[in-house]
Amino acid sequence: MTRFFLMNVLLMLVAIFACEGSDGGLDKNLALAYAELRIAEREYGGAENGKVVRYEILQRYEMDVDIFEEKMDVIKNKPEKWREFQNRYMAILDSIENYLQAELDSAAGKTKAKGET
Repeated sequence: MTRFFLMNVLLMLVAIFACEGSDGGLDKNLALAYAELRIAEREYGGAENGKVVRYEILQRYEMDVDIFEEKMDVIKNKPEKWREFQNRYMAILDSIENYLQAELDSAAGKTKAKGET
């Protein structure tokens, strides 16, 4: 999978989760930004272009490193908010996994159909 594909999946998830109802004050975008940052960290590590990608991710969510870290510190110090954040983060990862599995299944079906003709 290409990095662009993963970023498109994440952007699609932004739209999906942005349409959800109120979540008791937890910043909806924080878990999305966190998920994207974790993926970028795995893809790029400490490389210079990875720093640029992480900066762009934070900009997309109208944050900088200080704001992001401040928001994370607030929820880390509140067990209820931390659990809520982790649940949202895991839901995002599950959505990505389900989407990718559906894409793989679709591609496998197309390959199988071509082999039958």
